[in-house]
Amino acid sequence: PILLSKVADDIDKMGKTTHAQTDMLLGAIDDLAANLFATQAILCVMLRDHPVDPKAVKAWINTQTGNTTDAPKAQAIVDMLVGFDKKN
Repeated sequence: PILLSKVADDIDKMGKTTHAQTDMLLGAIDDLAANLFATQAILCVMLRDHPVDPKAVKAWINTQTGNTTDAPKAQAIVDMLVGFDKKN
């Protein structure tokens, strides 16, 4: 009975620790998402006055990734950011 009680206590502690870690991770993800959204908003507004060539940006991405991948998500975000003002 004592061993089972200790195991139950340990499992309970593990559950509480996991829950706390999950809450901390979700908070960090939320902070990161908010930061990224604000950064995108700033870039979109700046791009209105200082347009860039999306092909040049995509070429830079390819150079930074060593041309080993097309980085499709990054390429799509370039299109979204550069084309933001055209949609509104």
